[in-house]
Amino acid sequence: MKSVILLCLISFQLVESAAVFDRNFTKPYVLKKTWVQNFIKFQYIFEGNQQKPKIVPLGCSPTNVDSDEYLKPGETSVEHDFLFSCEEGEDGVLNYEATACIDAFGEVMHPGETRRLSNGTVVLHCNIYGGALKKVVERAAGCYFNETIYSEDEKWIEPQINPVDSSIDGRLMQCFRPHYSYYESHVVGCVIGKLGVLIGEFGQLLDGTYVKCVEAELGHVSLKPVDVKELECEMDNKRFSHASQWTDEKKGANMRCNYGHIVKESCVIGKETLSIGQEVPVSRDCIFLCHPQTNVYICDNYLQEFEIVGQEGDDLGPIESNRIAASPGEQKKKSLKSVFKF
Repeated sequence: MKSVILLCLISFQLVESAAVFDRNFTKPYVLKKTWVQNFIKFQYIFEGNQQKPKIVPLGCSPTNVDSDEYLKPGETSVEHDFLFSCEEGEDGVLNYEATACIDAFGEVMHPGETRRLSNGTVVLHCNIYGGALKKVVERAAGCYFNETIYSEDEKWIEPQINPVDSSIDGRLMQCFRPHYSYYESHVVGCVIGKLGVLIGEFGQLLDGTYVKCVEAELGHVSLKPVDVKELECEMDNKRFSHASQWTDEKKGANMRCNYGHIVKESCVIGKETLSIGQEVPVSRDCIFLCHPQTNVYICDNYLQEFEIVGQEGDDLGPIESNRIAASPGEQKKKSLKSVFKF
């Protein structure tokens, strides 16, 4: 009977010993047991004469699995498009974290760096967002050329591709964003030295000859010689030569013909000449604004001589008696309560 009891005790102790030294057992006094938690590999060891157990971090495990392969402090590893580093702090604590990004070509991107992809239309950012290192891909807000992003409506110069006309120094480009979607660059003119001429417009060469910028074929522009008479302006059934100037008394403005376009240079009230954008107080308690396109009168009070007219653009009433009011510096600007133009 005693032999049977002793045999049972020995069997029980062997079973308990096997459980204690099982690698999956988690009691802290197991000799040289290793495990991985949050990508850090730990080990139990006994130190000193008293054989006191101690937990020691061995290194970092990129796979987050306990194995014989792991990174020692100071070593790095590339995983999931990031450069991870195993670093040990002054207090002996190990950290395994991403310290840089890896771009599409396998190159290291440090925090704050960017890369332009897909011919510059896509921007890759490597930065810290919300306390973590992340890669962010976004579409470039503009058009790309020669390592430069041009914003919407911005113009720049590109070399002429297979030039049809050797007198052109380049193509004038502009960035567009149709329908608020993607950005695209269009050829909008010719470049002659420092002069940019839009397609369909005129310019003058150094030898004095006049030319017109035309689109020879898609994406290509050339210069077409023109006669100076093609640069004339027409207004009120009258023709004016290029670069000529005159005063239109009806509109109260000084005008100029510039390459076929009529340009308003200043306004005239009586004997006074006003620059574009200038505001002055005038009679009938109004403010006169010299607008680059059409003169504007701003008045607080109702003017009896004015009435609503039809859509044909009839005269708005007499304005001949308008004159600049005395002491304009003492007058206050009127609010835009009623505005009429001519």
